[in-house]
Amino acid sequence: MAQFDVYANPVKSQREDIPWCVDIQSDLLASLSTRLVIPLASRKHTPAVSPRRLCPVVQWEGESFVALPQMAAPFRTRDLGSAHGSLRSHASELVASIDAVISGI
Repeated sequence: MAQFDVYANPVKSQREDIPWCVDIQSDLLASLSTRLVIPLASRKHTPAVSPRRLCPVVQWEGESFVALPQMAAPFRTRDLGSAHGSLRSHASELVASIDAVISGI
């Protein structure tokens, strides 16, 4: 597991609206049995206007998804399964979104 890896949402009942999540946790904490993830909501299931710094739009598998850092949650690593790829190219936007949740900036 690596920071910015993408996983299928482990909560199957939410997958229509939030099909993916991205691991935001530092790799320095790899020994923990949990990972902090940000949900990635389908663009069609989110408001047309949302604060871009808080909720960046990322491209994944040819679709646009909205990161929802205000809904970040820990999941057990065994519940996340295998990574489907990485959003490392969006690292600065994803980290800035967590900063916006914590500091409001």
